[in-house]
Amino acid sequence: MNALRLFPLLAVLSCGDEVEGTYVLFNHDEDSMEIHIGSELMGAHTIELKSSTGDNVVGTATVDPQGAPCGTEHTMVVIVDDAYENLVDRVTVVTDSPERGTDEYSMVQDSADEGYYKLSLQSTGAEGEERTDTLTFRLYEFVEDSG
Repeated sequence: MNALRLFPLLAVLSCGDEVEGTYVLFNHDEDSMEIHIGSELMGAHTIELKSSTGDNVVGTATVDPQGAPCGTEHTMVVIVDDAYENLVDRVTVVTDSPERGTDEYSMVQDSADEGYYKLSLQSTGAEGEERTDTLTFRLYEFVEDSG
């Protein structure tokens, strides 16, 4: 069912004319990884991003570092495979922390590579705090309304 889930967002402007449309989730809704906030420093971690059915790899997501103390900057990079980069129009990361709730952030597309997205976020929390957060990567395709 996740392939049919629609996420309405802001209308897109094109050459001064308003083009209304919807963003549709392009990848599997369970493309997630855990990051560890605490005393242990862990290196980069990469996962495959799958198609909506989970059967095909459409890209990768990397977080560096995967684990570190509060206050550390975590850099996230999503690389959409060349075969799909022209279909993906927006990439976000959802952060889910049991103690702090859920937020969604838009990743920045590289001006020289339409399949490369990057974002850095700093972990927050009390000194010495230990927890496990979940990052979920979402690739979206823009679908123009036919009305």
